[in-house]
Amino acid sequence: MGKEKTKRLSRVLIAVITFIAVCIALCVFLPFDLVKTGDRQKTYMLPQSLKAKVEQDTRGMGIEQISDYSLTLTASRLRFTRYNDIDMGKANCVGYARLCSSICNQALSANGVNGQAKPVVGYIETNGINWCDVLKKVASKNSYKNFVKDHDFVELVTDSKTYFFDPSIYDVLGKKCLTIKTRQ
Repeated sequence: MGKEKTKRLSRVLIAVITFIAVCIALCVFLPFDLVKTGDRQKTYMLPQSLKAKVEQDTRGMGIEQISDYSLTLTASRLRFTRYNDIDMGKANCVGYARLCSSICNQALSANGVNGQAKPVVGYIETNGINWCDVLKKVASKNSYKNFVKDHDFVELVTDSKTYFFDPSIYDVLGKKCLTIKTRQ
């Protein structure tokens, strides 16, 4: 490889690393809003052993404790990858939302708590910036543009509030990304 090509590649690599570092810093220090644009129809059926674990672990929990438990358990069972294989512990944001909402629903049902969780699609917003749009603009390949075009997270509807929380962001960045809306 020639010196010019190596130099150009180094500049591109530095730019990409800088962009990722800035995005992570913004994600960690700025508040997020999760904005729903639609529902996901497909859910995940928990294996019987996981159902039993969830029921045992969540005895006596309320809504906030159940949502926190769902985030934590999902993060402990999955690692972020491009493609979903939940049973093998691999998922992207779609798989994270499916597993987390199923865990949440099992815990709600086991505790007689009125609420319903489901995976939804939307985007992450900070101060009016749609991060999916930003990532689409910087993605170099069409396949990556499709991968970042939207984002999946969990919607939990109760009698008085709607909670949106993000298990993949929780796992990858260690940040609890939560948006709460009061229902009328």
